[in-house]
Amino acid sequence: MKGFFITGTDTDVGKTFVTACMLRTLVDKRIRATAYKPVQSGAQWREGKWIAPDVDVYRKVIDVTDEDGCTYLLQTPCSPHLAAKIDGVTIEPDHIVAHVHKLQQTYDFVLVEGAGGIAVPLVDESFLIAHLAQLLHLPLIIVARASVGTINHTVLTVEYAKAFGLQIAGIIMNGFSTPKNEIEQENIRMIEAMTHVPVIGEIPHMTNFSHQQIVWRKEWWQ
Repeated sequence: MKGFFITGTDTDVGKTFVTACMLRTLVDKRIRATAYKPVQSGAQWREGKWIAPDVDVYRKVIDVTDEDGCTYLLQTPCSPHLAAKIDGVTIEPDHIVAHVHKLQQTYDFVLVEGAGGIAVPLVDESFLIAHLAQLLHLPLIIVARASVGTINHTVLTVEYAKAFGLQIAGIIMNGFSTPKNEIEQENIRMIEAMTHVPVIGEIPHMTNFSHQQIVWRKEWWQ
């Protein structure tokens, strides 16, 4: 079974968009694939029900139900551990692991998208997103910004992941100028030199979803 756990250097770095781009690439290669958001905070009320906005983005690529796409849908837009406390919900990691195993029985490739960055508390200070990644035994994809400040955020994220013994498959950098400027080009070079982790994808700034503009520097789906 192939799959990745997708995390980011920060919140709103573009994990969901990148997950959808990866999903589109897999589908175009006729690989049976799906995406899964175990915990979604900041649910949106639409047409008489709460929906997971990240799962709604996945639906631009594949048909995925609310039940398959998300296990814990929380209303408050904050760290999952606090959103769960406010909503009166207990997040049970074993349920998430069981859900991933169920998806693995149906699909050849499962993309699991974390919440925020890798050090975000999922249950409390003793169980973070990093602990969930450990339980799932999936290689990590780190989504990083292309702009100024990304070197520090990305290097720290990589080092934190390594401290948990997580395998890092690569870094995908999101939001490049077209064409890339000198700062962005240097960010790629320096991140690879400092982390020894390859930048496997470059995604330009987009106002509309257009996966044809993505540059995959490595065939990560192989």
